[in-house]
Amino acid sequence: MKRKPNYLKHILQWGVLAAIVTTVLWATFSDKPVDVEKYCPFGGLQAFGTYLVNNSLACSMSMLQIMMGLVLAAGVILFSKLFCGYLCPLGTVGEAMGRAGRKLKIQVEVPSGSAADRLLRAVKYVLLFTILYFTLSSSELFCKKLDPYYAVATGFQGEIVLWMSLTSLVLLLLGGFVVRMFWCRYICPLGAVSNIFKFTVLLVVAAVGAWVLGLLGVEKAWVWVVGATCAAAYLIEIVKLRSCAFPLMYVRRDAALCNNCGLCEKKCPYRIPIHDYAKVKHVDCTMCGQCISSCATQALQVNGRRSWRWVPGLLAIVLFLMALWLGSKLELPTIDEKWGQYEQAEGLRTYEMEGLQTIKCFGSSKAFSAKMQTVPGVYGVKTFVRRHGIEVLYDPAKTDTLKIQAAIFSPTLRKFATPGEHIPELDVLKLGVEGLHDRMDMVYFGMVLQRIEGVYGFTTEFACPVDVTVYADPAAGITEKQLEEAIDARELVIPSKEGEKIIPMHTVLKTYDVAGRISREEFAQTMFREVEKLSGRFVANAEKWGDDEQFPKAVYEMEFPGIEKLPIRMGFPYFKSFLSCTDGIVSVDFVLRDLVPVMRVHYVRSMWDDARLWNEVFQAEKWTVRMADGTFKEVDPRLKFTREGRTVGE
Repeated sequence: MKRKPNYLKHILQWGVLAAIVTTVLWATFSDKPVDVEKYCPFGGLQAFGTYLVNNSLACSMSMLQIMMGLVLAAGVILFSKLFCGYLCPLGTVGEAMGRAGRKLKIQVEVPSGSAADRLLRAVKYVLLFTILYFTLSSSELFCKKLDPYYAVATGFQGEIVLWMSLTSLVLLLLGGFVVRMFWCRYICPLGAVSNIFKFTVLLVVAAVGAWVLGLLGVEKAWVWVVGATCAAAYLIEIVKLRSCAFPLMYVRRDAALCNNCGLCEKKCPYRIPIHDYAKVKHVDCTMCGQCISSCATQALQVNGRRSWRWVPGLLAIVLFLMALWLGSKLELPTIDEKWGQYEQAEGLRTYEMEGLQTIKCFGSSKAFSAKMQTVPGVYGVKTFVRRHGIEVLYDPAKTDTLKIQAAIFSPTLRKFATPGEHIPELDVLKLGVEGLHDRMDMVYFGMVLQRIEGVYGFTTEFACPVDVTVYADPAAGITEKQLEEAIDARELVIPSKEGEKIIPMHTVLKTYDVAGRISREEFAQTMFREVEKLSGRFVANAEKWGDDEQFPKAVYEMEFPGIEKLPIRMGFPYFKSFLSCTDGIVSVDFVLRDLVPVMRVHYVRSMWDDARLWNEVFQAEKWTVRMADGTFKEVDPRLKFTREGRTVGE
């Protein structure tokens, strides 16, 4: 009978590769970022592991990636390694390199089950353990440092270690050129974890072992479980080279129809000795169907059924679509933390809130948790990055939802501009606004108000609804309707590198009142309160050089109007830390002169002069700053100073 090409396999393999290349090229030439990890199942499995071990998710991982990983696990257990056979771009490249090597007759055969084959199979398990150890220890994906796909897709600009990435790329390309499916058989950590899923009984034993060690309180039990599982999987693989009860789908060989031509083994990407099996459950089998396509006698069929030839490829598509759907519907918390004596507390309740724009990654989630730990009566938090949501576990006998909202709330003071001398007074508009919760809400709300002509600034204080004070030019004639249209808008469109970014808005204007007027001087002083908070005395330097008789001081003054802008205020703590790490500088503060903020640096007169301060401090190429853990680090300057100051004396 005439052989039929395996069209579905080739369409899927090269279609996936073409989609990746097209996406990366489009991102490169359009200068728009693209998430090259979006559909990565191995990253998703690692992220799920960090959730199980640390109750947290790696920053760059989404629920889509986690579902890709979990669906892959279910697919391997039930149907075999379909992702490897139909969708993995590295597998496609490995196959192509192997074909090229065979055509040039430079490929070396490493027979399945040979001593070299069994020894090389250890590498992927060692690599898998290493990746899982560092990933689960840090909640950051270690695999990105060496993943050849990630390195190439990001143009070697991602979170890579260059020598690791280049080594992996050489092993993928050159290794596949010389040895059939070298990367997939011996190096790929996803291949190792897929084989563990094939050894389903081992997977169940590992899960039970982890549970028991957890009950016994063994410290870092996961290290022992991961290490033992990798070692056991390697031993099973080299001893048996096949799975047992699972997967449920396999290639069946009909000995009565088989003419032992050997063509199936020749066409198999892994050169599996198919003639040795009635049920081909070899550990390397991906159900790719190449052997079935090559068989002229129809001796090879999926589960012995001729009509199932295309089922594995179709299942690969179905599983991918299922992961997409589940990833869009489900979400695991980015962090899930509890503290204090929550187990002894009775009647705990959960307060839920969505739309907190500051909840956008693992770091911001940890910062939110730290903030909530200062609130009496709060015992835990969960954060959900995709929907910017939180769940706060609290004791209603010690606190209430209003106090939790107050703790989340970020009071804000924003100045957009200084009114000119032709505007001696400003209207004070008192608003009640719902939908303002955290710092990012205030940032976007400020953008809304800044677009209204005649608004010079605003402040917010916690209340229900939030008290907002807007300062506006009386001549602008800003009306309640005008404010309502701006504040109640459901979207905020802001420019970005990618074109336009649409921010969903949830603010609603509830009350409006004109509360009188203030002078431009009073307005400037009110707005200056936020700048005054940036002042600070450097304790370590003051202890060394604080004696004014032994170390007479001077003050270097510089006009600094830009400090009233939020981005500059956010960068100033780095400069402040840099000053604190500079010998002879004991403090920094701010004063308002003629409505202009002035920065004053207090220093030891004998150690500095104006020229050195300007060149070595304000124009420094690097800043040495003190980190939160007490270590020191060199960083690029966060601020640019353009106005020279002068010393005015102490």
